[in-house]
Amino acid sequence: MKFPTIFAGVAILILSGCQKHQQKEKKVASNPLIEEFDFTKDVVFDTLNVPQHLRKTVKDISALNVYETAYGGKGSEGNPPNFKNFRKLYDAASEQELFALTDNKNSVVAVYAVIGLLERKGKYDVSGFQKMLHRKGKIHIQNGCIIGEDHPAEPVYWNYYYTLKPEKLKSDVNLKQLDSMLLFMPDASELILATALRNRTYSDGLKQQIVRLAFDNHRLPALLYLDSWHKKEYAGPLQKEFIKLIENDSIGESRKRDYVSMLLSFNNTGNKKIILNYLKKDSLWRNEPQIMSQLENNGISAEDYR
Repeated sequence: MKFPTIFAGVAILILSGCQKHQQKEKKVASNPLIEEFDFTKDVVFDTLNVPQHLRKTVKDISALNVYETAYGGKGSEGNPPNFKNFRKLYDAASEQELFALTDNKNSVVAVYAVIGLLERKGKYDVSGFQKMLHRKGKIHIQNGCIIGEDHPAEPVYWNYYYTLKPEKLKSDVNLKQLDSMLLFMPDASELILATALRNRTYSDGLKQQIVRLAFDNHRLPALLYLDSWHKKEYAGPLQKEFIKLIENDSIGESRKRDYVSMLLSFNNTGNKKIILNYLKKDSLWRNEPQIMSQLENNGISAEDYR
């Protein structure tokens, strides 16, 4: 199965950007005018119905307007400021007060409130996650050297995900429910969608949503899921999607090799022209024994690409 390989590729792609983010982070420290990292430009304050003893902390979280994990960027000491604010909020708020804050108009405050409930209860809160899932827009996120934006449901998901031992990821009923809900989340990141699809196989009802993600929205994790589990059923549209990826000049050669290999796995002589066009550009790869055997199954001989 090729899906786990691609998932690893998605993770590596994100981690490989870490050094770039570190460089940008250094620039922020020396030049606060860089707009890309101005987390306060879309700040929202919502303290009207917040209890007095929580109001300052909620305002402080809102003012920074970035979801920060416990890990600071390179060279930082101690926990980041908004993570410290979250701990203050967690220590001061009751369970009922945390639940009320899940409706706060500032999404960073709401996310911290849901995560606080998870920690307080020792299990994830379905209604809290649903609230985050239905929120529009994205929030600023900093996790160590990685700076970016994600849907508010994503940090909530990861907080629960990492409470589980690796051997529980496929069997945990709560994570199974979260994964199913993520299939309907608009603008889910490649990593979180790949994770949800890697964890398990889905029922026919949910499979139709995955089909929509793959062929209507052209989401790569959904495409790879169908290639792994429903290859024969969706052979036609899968091959069309792989051809589009192979012909996309913005995709790197290492990724294209994966897509060509997947296209070759259909053993379809009708793809001969597309494959030959690619091999003319990647002459080294075509000589690998595994690829040569696949080429023969697709009606391509050595004479065709010499």
